[in-house]
Amino acid sequence: MAWDGIPWFVENTAASEETMRLIVEAAVCGGEGIIGPADLRVTALDVPAAAVQVGVGAMIAKRRASVGGGSQSYAARMPTVEQVDIEPAGADGPRSDLVVARVEDPYGGEVWPEPEDPLVGPYVFTRVVTDVPVGTTRIQDIEPGSTAITLARIDLPTGATTVTAAMVTDLREMARPRTQSARRYVYGAWSTPDDVGPITAEWETFPLGSLWSEKVPEWATHATVHALITGLLHPDTTEARGELRVTLGDAHGPGMPYAAVQAGRQAVQVGNRFLLTPEDRGEVLNLILEGIGTDGFTGVLRADTATVVSVEVTYEQAPVSV
Repeated sequence: MAWDGIPWFVENTAASEETMRLIVEAAVCGGEGIIGPADLRVTALDVPAAAVQVGVGAMIAKRRASVGGGSQSYAARMPTVEQVDIEPAGADGPRSDLVVARVEDPYGGEVWPEPEDPLVGPYVFTRVVTDVPVGTTRIQDIEPGSTAITLARIDLPTGATTVTAAMVTDLREMARPRTQSARRYVYGAWSTPDDVGPITAEWETFPLGSLWSEKVPEWATHATVHALITGLLHPDTTEARGELRVTLGDAHGPGMPYAAVQAGRQAVQVGNRFLLTPEDRGEVLNLILEGIGTDGFTGVLRADTATVVSVEVTYEQAPVSV
C-alpha cells in the first residue's frame, strides 16, 4: 500500500507521527521560521558577558531527514527566556557563530542521542554553531540536512570575551508572514485646480484631499505605501522644483524630488516602508500625500480634472524586537 493508511482524521484510529507533521507543514504552507514577529529574538545581555539571551516564542522547522518522506515540519515553543553561552574569541582572528533552534529527533533518520525519558524529551534545543564562514545567514548553507532555523549570527572581534549588541545580527524569518493590500483612488476630483510649488516653508497636503483614514491590522509590523499621481499639469516653461512625501500617522517618509521644465503633463511617484510601533497596531492612522516647493523656483505642478491619484498600501509581518 503506497498511502499512509490512516489519514487525519478517521474515528477510532491513531494517525502516524508523519501525518501530524504533515498538518504542521500544511498550516504554514511549507514555510519555516518564527511564528510571531517578536519570537525568539537573540540579544546581548544587559551587562555584556560571554553569553546571549534568547527570548520566548515559537517556531516551525522543516524535517530534513529522509526517513518517512517529505512534507513534514516540527512545531516547538519556548515559554521562558534562555541564556546561551558564547565561547570567547581567540587571539588568532575574528570568529562568527550562528545561534539556531534545532530539533534533534533520534527517531527521524538523524543521529541524535535518545533522551533519558523519551516521553518528555527534550528534543528541541538552542544551539551555537561556532566558526561559520563570514556572512553566513542560514544554518542550511553549511549543514544542508539540519532540522533547524537560524536565529542570529554573532560576529566576535579578535580576542572578544563578551558579546555586545553590535555583534548580534538578527537573522530570523517568519514561517508564514501575513500580508494585506488595499488601493485608494481619486479620479479627476480637482475642478478647482490645486498647485504644489508656491509654498516652500512647510509641507501641505497635495493634491488637496489626498488624506485617508487607515485601520491598521493588529498583526501588522510594517506598512509599505506607494503612490502614483498621473496627469499633473506643468502649465508653462517656468521651472518647477520641490519634493513629495507620504505620511502615515506621525511618521514621515523621505521627501522625493520632482522637477519640470517643459510645459505639459507628467506622472510622479512617492512611497515609503514604515515600521509600525506597538501603539500603531490596531489603530486608525491618517495616510496623507504631501508636497513642498523649493526656494528660488516659482513654477508649479497642478492637479486638475485630468489628474488621477492611485495609492497602494500593503501591511506586512516581519521580525521585530517588540
